[in-house]
Amino acid sequence: MGQKTTAQALRAQLMAPQAIERVHALHALELELGDAPTNPVATELEAFTARGIPYYAPDSPDYREWVAKAVGYWEQLHAADAHAPVPRMTAHNARAVKRQKQVS
Repeated sequence: MGQKTTAQALRAQLMAPQAIERVHALHALELELGDAPTNPVATELEAFTARGIPYYAPDSPDYREWVAKAVGYWEQLHAADAHAPVPRMTAHNARAVKRQKQVS
């Protein structure tokens, strides 16, 4: 899986009957940690993925809860990224410095 996944794709893969799909989904979560800043959600997700995939029982409430938790961590991780400050453009900063020099 060389591209970023979505919450819906992650849920579908974790519920897939083929074991390799579930393994790919868990690996996608682990890859998300590589790009994530250190924060409590990332720490929890790291511990969650370290436990691995539970016994596959798609009709089991416990398995469905595990999938929901995995997707929830993914969504929280991306929500935290969305609230990160956006850096200003370099050109804007250069103009601001130039204006300050003109005023001085």
